[in-house]
Amino acid sequence: MNDHPLPKLRNQLLSLHKILMLAERAMYENKGNVIQSPNHFLQLLMSDERFAWLRELSQLIVMMDEAMEEKPPITRERADALVNEARQLLTGQEKPGTFAVRYAALMQRVPSIAAANAEICKSFAP
Repeated sequence: MNDHPLPKLRNQLLSLHKILMLAERAMYENKGNVIQSPNHFLQLLMSDERFAWLRELSQLIVMMDEAMEEKPPITRERADALVNEARQLLTGQEKPGTFAVRYAALMQRVPSIAAANAEICKSFAP
């Protein structure tokens, strides 16, 4: 896996996930909502509908982690499929409410998300 983009992409997606969570948190709090503690924020991430779109990225990162720890080692085909799944998640369909739509909107407003996306796109190149 040393020559495959999956491990680097996984780390980039984890960093992006954190940036997205912080951006969503800021917007949530700017609307007058109070997050009382880290535990309260975790509960919101797991159960509040406003944060549901982020769960798709969370699940993909977990799938990558599990695949990279598989015995026997992950196949190149499986690693390629996970990279393609990430590409589809970030750039996918333009249906309202999808991850890609929410993500694109945030990229327009938050420079750190756009910068992270630019780096991630390099992992998609063949």
